[in-house]
Amino acid sequence: MSEQRDLGLTFAGGGSRAFYQLGLLERWGDQMLPRVAGVAGCSAGAAMAVLLYSGRIDRARKFFAERRQGVRGHMQWSRVLEGKRPFPHHDIYRATLIDALSEGGLENLRNQPFPIRFLCAAFPKAMPSVVGVALGLGFYTLEKAVRPKMVHPTFPQKLGFTPRAYDARDCESPEELTELVLASSSTPPFTRRGRFGQELLLDGSMVDNAPAYLLEDIPEVKRHVVLMTRPYKSELVGEQGDRFYVAPTRPLPISRWDYRQDAPVDETFQIGLDEATHHGPALERFLSR
Repeated sequence: MSEQRDLGLTFAGGGSRAFYQLGLLERWGDQMLPRVAGVAGCSAGAAMAVLLYSGRIDRARKFFAERRQGVRGHMQWSRVLEGKRPFPHHDIYRATLIDALSEGGLENLRNQPFPIRFLCAAFPKAMPSVVGVALGLGFYTLEKAVRPKMVHPTFPQKLGFTPRAYDARDCESPEELTELVLASSSTPPFTRRGRFGQELLLDGSMVDNAPAYLLEDIPEVKRHVVLMTRPYKSELVGEQGDRFYVAPTRPLPISRWDYRQDAPVDETFQIGLDEATHHGPALERFLSR
């Protein structure tokens, strides 16, 4: 198989479900990664791309597990007594990314020879951010309910949410790249409203949960693999023109913001490992075209 860099790789959002993507790549990495000419992601998909290209997947999984010790549910009221938000997610998420990018992790990512683009959503002009959060997340959830075949959302953009894309390699510190990923993942109340540069931002899923289009301007990208995090109808996955969509064959055992100490993170990763075998023959045909 050719080692020419001709492949786009997109990580869809999905919160903790995105560990499925890392399981797939544990199996497919030797086959796919030498061909990657560009990476796109948003929300937790952006975080998975950071873990992959910082070279810190195993370290981050261990750190994430340690930081979740004692978390029993979405809210920890003991944090309120300490003057903190009751939701532990933002602090755990941020600490995991900072650790992954420390001690050479950021340099590993910045040394990649291709763009690594993350998508955020900018609020509509003249709309208060509190209102924007409620409307944006509400319309996104509504669209998933009324358009079960939807892969790329449209409702939030009709409200005026606009894309903001950044190359992760341009970030100069672990803290800066962490803030970019947090902005791309911003889903109040679990995380805070995002801010990158001088702009308030929201989860990139408001614009496109699987932003493969971010790589369409790269001449080297001739075909594209898109890693999803929830099941879709069979006619929406697999080979779709010059894209190959990979999705779980069944609902994953973890939910988006499941940060409990016993959350099935490892089980979700293992499903990715197992399903890589299931999806492998079709992927092989796609890559060999």
